[in-house]
Parts: sequence; structure tokens; C-alpha cells
Amino acid sequence: MRDNAVIFWENIKREIKQQNTTQEWVAKKAGISFNTFQGWISKEIYPRVNDAVRIAAALDTSVEYLVRGTMKNNTKAIDFICHQIPKIYNSLNIIQDAVKELR
Repeated sequence: MRDNAVIFWENIKREIKQQNTTQEWVAKKAGISFNTFQGWISKEIYPRVNDAVRIAAALDTSVEYLVRGTMKNNTKAIDFICHQIPKIYNSLNIIQDAVKELR
């Protein structure tokens, strides 16, 4: 079984890549020195809890996701869905109007 700290850092690296950002940016936004951040990654060790929380916040995700790869409160997904609702509603209105015209 793989060490959980390895999974933690793999999830962080995946998020960094998906967000098209850098380890330097995350460390800076989290208020952690880049050398410390890199040291944790290279040694594959967990940061202190408060640092993990700041890293998760910098990546707009949860510590649960970083540790387990799952998320109960996916704020990014919720925000995305909320922003799509008006577009979907408008599309449905257009379709509804088109159907009325065909009748």
C-alpha cells in the first residue's frame, strides 16, 4: 500500500497542473516558504495541519480531497454549477419558445 503522504502530494501536484499554476504560487499564496514546500514534497511528508489547511485554501479545495482524493464540499464544482444555471435556463427558454412557434 502506498504511503498516504505520497497520495497527498500527488493530489496537490494534480491540482496545480489542472489549475495551470505552479508550486511556487501555491506556497506563496499559502504563506509557506517555497523551500519548505519543496522539502515536504521531496521527503514525501505531511505538513502541519494548519499548513495543509492553507495549502488547500490556496488551491480552493479541501484537505479531505488532498488526503483522500475525495471531497464532500467541492466548492469549485458547486460554483461552476451555479454559474451554469442561468445559461441552462436561458437555453431552455429558447427551446420552449421555438417549440411554441412550431405549434
